[in-house]
Amino acid sequence: MGRRPVEMVIEELNYLDETFGPIGSVVIHDSMFFQNPSWLREWIEKYPRKANRAWPYWAAARSDTVRQWPDLFEALVKETNWMTVSIGFESGSDRILRLLNKECTEEDNYFAIALLDRIGDELEAQGREAPRFWANIMLGIPGETHEDAFKTMRMLKSMKRVLPSISYYAPYPGSALGYQLIAEGKSLMSKDNYHRFPDDEKVRGVDYQFYRELLAGRYDDEINRGLDEAARKKSGVFADALIKA
Repeated sequence: MGRRPVEMVIEELNYLDETFGPIGSVVIHDSMFFQNPSWLREWIEKYPRKANRAWPYWAAARSDTVRQWPDLFEALVKETNWMTVSIGFESGSDRILRLLNKECTEEDNYFAIALLDRIGDELEAQGREAPRFWANIMLGIPGETHEDAFKTMRMLKSMKRVLPSISYYAPYPGSALGYQLIAEGKSLMSKDNYHRFPDDEKVRGVDYQFYRELLAGRYDDEINRGLDEAARKKSGVFADALIKA
């Protein structure tokens, strides 16, 4: 299925705004949003000019493509009001990212974080609102060590402006690791418990008590090692960020 033309998207938003009342914000549910430079350049040109208002919006990106097209990313954030940047960082450990076949690296993740931090600082200096990450994070991945998890939490605490969305790894069919865990009888998910409650234990053999303690802030001393002062001052309690997955 092809992507809808820029002008058609803007026309529909204008119609909704005029027909049902003022739009407050927009969510673009397209996991490939930051993947097509020509479409995105047209969006930069036309959205601020032809929309009734350049509504702030939520949209997804990948850290590797942000690193590939940083100027395009910066222009989108600054010129089109992309205020919530959703990225599936998943992990701050290269070893775990490879295990997940993520095709992104620690370096990609930190590049995207540093770039959005800088953009946010510049916009705030101009009296404008700063964008923030909707940061998708996975914990409880089979084979993940304590240090892997600490690296992920360090990455999360390094973000200046973030809405963390943390979930325990779920072995869904469709991924190589998911199929492997199901075949090995390690999946605790079944047709009767795909309700996806946040604190569900999803894989046999994973030390979920460690992760509960991690999200409660018990390991802050270990996590804070190597972080700058601002990041160290942030709370290490993320239990409320645990969401269904």
